[in-house]
Amino acid sequence: MSCGIGLGSSQLRAADANDVDAMPTFKLANNMTVPMIGLGGCSGVRYKAVKSAIDLGYQFIDTAQAHSWGYHEEEVGQALHEAKRRYQDNNDDFVFVQTKIHPQDLGYHSTKKAIQLSLDRLQVTSLDSVLIHKPRCWGDICSHEPEGTWEDSWKALEEAVDSGLVRSIGICDVDNRLLDKLLSKRIAPMVIQNWFDPFHQDKAFRRRVESINEEQDKLGKVDKKILYQGYSTLGNQWKYQGYEDNPVMTSRMLLAIAKKYGVSVPQVLIQWATRRGVMVLPASNNPSHQLSNLKSYDFTLTEKEMASIDALDGKPPQQLKKERDTNEVDIQFTNYASDGPVDVFWVDSDEGHVHVGSMQKAGATLSLTSYHGHSFVFKKSGADDGSLLNRHIVDKSFGSTQNHQIEDKSEEL
Repeated sequence: MSCGIGLGSSQLRAADANDVDAMPTFKLANNMTVPMIGLGGCSGVRYKAVKSAIDLGYQFIDTAQAHSWGYHEEEVGQALHEAKRRYQDNNDDFVFVQTKIHPQDLGYHSTKKAIQLSLDRLQVTSLDSVLIHKPRCWGDICSHEPEGTWEDSWKALEEAVDSGLVRSIGICDVDNRLLDKLLSKRIAPMVIQNWFDPFHQDKAFRRRVESINEEQDKLGKVDKKILYQGYSTLGNQWKYQGYEDNPVMTSRMLLAIAKKYGVSVPQVLIQWATRRGVMVLPASNNPSHQLSNLKSYDFTLTEKEMASIDALDGKPPQQLKKERDTNEVDIQFTNYASDGPVDVFWVDSDEGHVHVGSMQKAGATLSLTSYHGHSFVFKKSGADDGSLLNRHIVDKSFGSTQNHQIEDKSEEL
């Protein structure tokens, strides 16, 4: 998910003390201190990647319960269990883990069950941080109607904090109206995670959060402080806005700044974001990229460069139309494998599974554009055992427009 130096994994060494000392931190409302860089867990980050991140010095991992969105919570748990780096291991060097509850599990009782699910998957007796992944369902992101609302879930989370089962709570995709409601709750949000990148900086909302934190600093308190986390800081959200190329990673200005210092664009973005008070969570399966992200403070952006990145807000470049790639294929998959929802994953070069969509019921379809040789796998939504229903490899020889009926071939795989 991020770009970095091209080191072989056998050459990598954990971040040294200077890297750790240079990394900014944030004291949460519960008095726990966390680093402002963590490993994102979406896009098919699996056990091997989590293990390498822990070995390299990461002390914060962001995951979630949603397999359909590319998360593998149970593999995070396995890596932490083997490393003995959980909070309950009485290790001063423990790795802080944050998970998220799917919006289809909104509701008081559903959230109680979801908390237990994360405890089991992560192999822990208590949870460092739990966020509500989305405050509501929309479109086809939920496979069933939730039991209740985010407010019902919040009550369950508050009780989990009271009992010591959860140490910090929060929510994603928050606007000012929702924040008004959250601040009226018995326990205010300790973490808020919103879309943040150079072209989408969420400035007005962030200023409000900053003012809350500044007031806490004046009072010498932390109990109402809010950690603002950015997701998709490297620009991944723009593909959902119709962009073929990531405008962040291809920005001429960002590339020029990175070239000046001999670093990657992600390193520039990580330093810029964290210096602006935003915690970043870049996902990566590549150990060299993971390490370079931790080394985002081996150089110092000038104030002029910081301001020039600030000035990108709200100004994504216009898209340039491209000639159609000769290997490009428009595909429609149809669900004949299950009566219930089926999740579709693209298999990346590291054999990671990247969620690209879902077919919500028998006969439902998913349309996408792919390329000759690309591989896809199909799983029942919510399946925890990793078993596949089917696998498909794109073959351009069948034409540039294809329709494929996906049947249950699990016994053959």
